[in-house]
Parts: sequence; structure tokens; C-alpha cells
Amino acid sequence: MKLFEKGDVVMVDGPPGRVLGEVLDASTPDEMPDLGPGSCSKEALDVMREQRVDLILLIGHKHDDRDVAFFAVHNPDGWRDLHGQKLTVLKGYAVELPLTTDN
Repeated sequence: MKLFEKGDVVMVDGPPGRVLGEVLDASTPDEMPDLGPGSCSKEALDVMREQRVDLILLIGHKHDDRDVAFFAVHNPDGWRDLHGQKLTVLKGYAVELPLTTDN
């Protein structure tokens, strides 16, 4: 069983900042599709195996009122983005609500 699943709420902290997002997809390299001849899917899979990637997350969030998404990859050294920058990915975060008499 994977630690992250589609629909999980996650907090991601990295060099660009911190975002609260949703896992749009969580796949192991072996679950990635083979796009067939002429594609770079075999080369991408070879690189992921070489770097010992064991999980790839597609994470969606809002930025300036637009829906955006990015990839986070995990290997034994932790989480990285596709530029190799270190990330912290934590599951199960909820939006903090201000304390009022209504909640």
C-alpha cells in the first residue's frame, strides 16, 4: 500500500515556498505508462530506476487563483522536484480556521 493516494491533502515545503495541495495522482515507476515507440518513456523509466525513485506524485494547488500542478518524486534520500530541489511533503494537513464563535 502506498503512503500517498489520489485525493490526499498534502503540505509541500520547498525553495519556492509552502503550498497546500491535493494529490492528483500517485504512481510507482512501474505503474507509469509505456508510451510506445518514438517516445521517451523507456528513457524516463531508466532514469527513475537509476535514481531509485519509488513514488511519483502529481500535486495540484491554486496559485494566483489559477489551478497549477507539479511533480514530486521520492527516493531513499527523500522528496525532490523535477529540478532536483529538496522538498518536504506531509500528508493529512487541513486548512487552519480562525477561531470564532461560529466554529
